[in-house]
Amino acid sequence: MPSDNETRKKRAILLAVLMAISPYAQFSIGASAEEVESGTDEEGATIPVAIGDSPAYSKEVMAALQKAADLSQYDENDLFEEGNWVVITGMPLESHSSSMAGPDHSVAAPVLEGAYIWTFEDPSRALGDLSSSMELGELHSFYPLILESMHKRQLGSFPNDPLFGDQWHLDNTGQNGGTAGEDVNITGVWNDYNGNGVVISVIDDGVEMGHPDLVSNFNYPMSWDWCYNVNDPTPWGDNAHGTAAAGVAAATINNSIDVTGAAGGATIAGQLLIACSTSDSMKASALSHFNNSVDIYSNSWGPSDDGETLDGPGPLTIAAIEAGVTNGRGGLGNIFVWAAGNGLGNQDNSNKDGYANMRQTIAVTAVDHNGEQPWYAEPGANILLAAPSNSYYSGITTTDISGSAGYTPGNTTDTFGGTSSATPLVSGVIALMLEANPGLTWRDVQHILVETSRVNHASDSSWGTNGAGHEVSHKYGF
Repeated sequence: MPSDNETRKKRAILLAVLMAISPYAQFSIGASAEEVESGTDEEGATIPVAIGDSPAYSKEVMAALQKAADLSQYDENDLFEEGNWVVITGMPLESHSSSMAGPDHSVAAPVLEGAYIWTFEDPSRALGDLSSSMELGELHSFYPLILESMHKRQLGSFPNDPLFGDQWHLDNTGQNGGTAGEDVNITGVWNDYNGNGVVISVIDDGVEMGHPDLVSNFNYPMSWDWCYNVNDPTPWGDNAHGTAAAGVAAATINNSIDVTGAAGGATIAGQLLIACSTSDSMKASALSHFNNSVDIYSNSWGPSDDGETLDGPGPLTIAAIEAGVTNGRGGLGNIFVWAAGNGLGNQDNSNKDGYANMRQTIAVTAVDHNGEQPWYAEPGANILLAAPSNSYYSGITTTDISGSAGYTPGNTTDTFGGTSSATPLVSGVIALMLEANPGLTWRDVQHILVETSRVNHASDSSWGTNGAGHEVSHKYGF
């Protein structure tokens, strides 16, 4: 620690320097009307500013220089211990007055013409020499190159939701013998994007809108029970499927409760549809409900996966999906995400599912915690991509209907899975994309998913190169 005398001496020197350079700072940074030529071009763009014999800088650079050159903002000890300084000068180094010792080393600063980095091996004399050079008119301004700590754009280490560590599909560190890194790879963007402002409609067997980890993201007016035709999507009995899917997509992030959704700031709308027998009209209505407000329709359902059923949407449902991509979201198009099916054990193929096989939908299959095809995930030419879901060894941890009626007693389960879980996971990823760029069309979303997907299980024989040069597989999509 410096002594009181040393501290007083430093403050006196700093005060003298500040008083000495203040008129020059006004000249060099603020500049008078006679010294500055500036304005805008014919298109309104800023024209660079010239100061005396210094190079021309933009107004933005000038403002940054003015801020950096204000020595009163720095810790005085840092100023007297700093040996590297940026100087702005219109004179070459050899032209400077021989009456001052000057820097021990000088190099041109990156990019900015007329800027140099002066290095003083004895930092204690830097301020005095710089202010003397300023008084002689050799410098326009100067500021210290003080080191700063930058921070990663992330939510601390992890979200504070207590079960996040079990959610290997979001951050695979090798839980349950899995392969580290085989996850959906989105945690790095959560500090900037969490789905805020994006609406995901979970069409399923109901969603528990009062669930502690869903309630803050839930939108009641945009939800509906299509079985009883009432504005309440609360599931009855043991219908826990939709609540689990909603949690995978958008359980509230960083609220110290339960789990984290892929898009933990997105809005959830719940559509209770598949808990009863449904008609073409009911499905069409659910898939077009609030289609100017809903961005993504997440569908973890379809025809039987028995390997024998060839079925698809009726005329009204087809028309609803076609209208959604044409007119939904103000003409940008709704995003329809669909589970590819869990019938691999029955030799089923996702091509037989007329919903997942529509060109307007995004068919999602699953990979396990090692990035490989699990026992249930159907192949198909229609599959766009795969997302992490359960295997024999790792279930998906997500929200569960409260109490004993769900998959597991309590508010959460670690047994969810299938393409039913991979689908809302992709819906959450898309919500992050739409928050980042709300102007994306439904086709843009498909292209981005293709371009940003990566080859998993590279040794599998199903991979081939398509006409556009993309690696694609009937097991895994892109």
